[in-house]
Amino acid sequence: MAKPIQVKAGPTKAFFVRMLTRDIDLADAILDLLDNCVDGIVRSMNDSDSRAGRSGNGKPYDGFWAKIIAKPDCFEIWDNCGGIPQDIAEEYAFMLGRPDLKRDADVETVGMYGIGMKRAVFKMGERCVVTSQPESGQYKVEITPEWLQEDSNWNLELSKTPKTQKFKENGTKIVVTELHKGIRHQFQKSATFLEDLGKEIERHYALLLEKGFRVSLNGTKINPVELSVLTPKINKRDKSPQIEPYIFVGEFDDVQVELTVGFYRPLIKEQELEESLLKSTRDHAGWTIICNERVVLYNDKTPKTGWGTRGVPSFHNQFISIAGVVSFRSKNSMKLPLNTTKRGIDTSSDVYHIVLEFMQDGLKKFTSFTNDWKRREDQTKKDFDSLVSRKPTELLKAVDKSKLNSIRRFKDKGSGQFYSPNLPKPVEKERQARLCFLADKAEIALISEYYFGNSTTDRSDVGRRCFDESLIRAKEAGE
Repeated sequence: MAKPIQVKAGPTKAFFVRMLTRDIDLADAILDLLDNCVDGIVRSMNDSDSRAGRSGNGKPYDGFWAKIIAKPDCFEIWDNCGGIPQDIAEEYAFMLGRPDLKRDADVETVGMYGIGMKRAVFKMGERCVVTSQPESGQYKVEITPEWLQEDSNWNLELSKTPKTQKFKENGTKIVVTELHKGIRHQFQKSATFLEDLGKEIERHYALLLEKGFRVSLNGTKINPVELSVLTPKINKRDKSPQIEPYIFVGEFDDVQVELTVGFYRPLIKEQELEESLLKSTRDHAGWTIICNERVVLYNDKTPKTGWGTRGVPSFHNQFISIAGVVSFRSKNSMKLPLNTTKRGIDTSSDVYHIVLEFMQDGLKKFTSFTNDWKRREDQTKKDFDSLVSRKPTELLKAVDKSKLNSIRRFKDKGSGQFYSPNLPKPVEKERQARLCFLADKAEIALISEYYFGNSTTDRSDVGRRCFDESLIRAKEAGE
């Protein structure tokens, strides 16, 4: 019997690279590189607790930075986040996949599959030099166009290099050249990509930037978006209703959860719904989902975060004062409700299904409040004036633990506590009725000028003044 002939069944690099990069956006690829920087910080803080909060200002990421340069001829990202240990580089940092699933078992990273750096590099160009300086000394690894075409050789060369003045702190520098044509176009100043990338970084790393991490894009510092909810300045001694956020904290399958939802601004009035400021106001509403301190979903208003499901109304502009934040943390990143791009939620996650019910419970409180006070928003002014804006992390640290109630649902899955506020309700008056009509804007402005000395007074106030004046005349005529 003839000896079997060996048939080639391995992938070509060209195919592998093409498939690896096909379904990821350029922005997500670059954010993967930034995620690696942050994971480096977390590892270094885990190895040396003195590194955490080294400035003494309560910001554990203070002093760490990442600089991104994106131009048509070159992409560069450079950080001082500890560098890649040489043994890790030799064994699997440059492999197309993650063979050591136990690494980072005690660290809250978002590394999952071990493809982020390679996928980002291949997405952008054909030549790359990775220079890293860990504690053990500096080295570099180069990926060339020739290597990408050579199917029989999957190994790269690591060369020790002398320490340079540029690396005053341990870190990593990745330089990608020979960029693909489409990438060169997106890195031009005339394109909108870089502006959009800056906004993505503002959102995705909001918590980390607040905690001291510094990121710059082409020399411009990135500042975080604000995540906040309104809460009373002081806790009342009595139990009379007041506007407070809904809170949930728990742990399921080694995933710690913190949830806060409430109002981030006063209720919106009908006049505001008609004005051009609506879009910017709407952009701050919805759910923000965080996994290991990275924002993976920002101000979502779809069914995936509970809107329009299980008794919660679908998002409508009248709800643009409602905002919520959910934070998931785990040392096992595979248990986080992350999708493969790490920029969205895996809605099939068991942990997420549990937490989603509490998200829906919280939403119901504030959509109902909004509906109850519809067309009576002015009557809530006093309540909202007594509130202050706080970050969810600050709010949860200061929460009165005695106010929290233990959950009855999902006790077989984990543990949790929640606080569901008793919100104010309007006093129904049978004699009251709503008076509503349309009028020409110019005529409304004219009446506003006549009564108030300006043309910008709130329309409800103008209408009320007209009614009051007419009521006085009607009463006088009847006497």
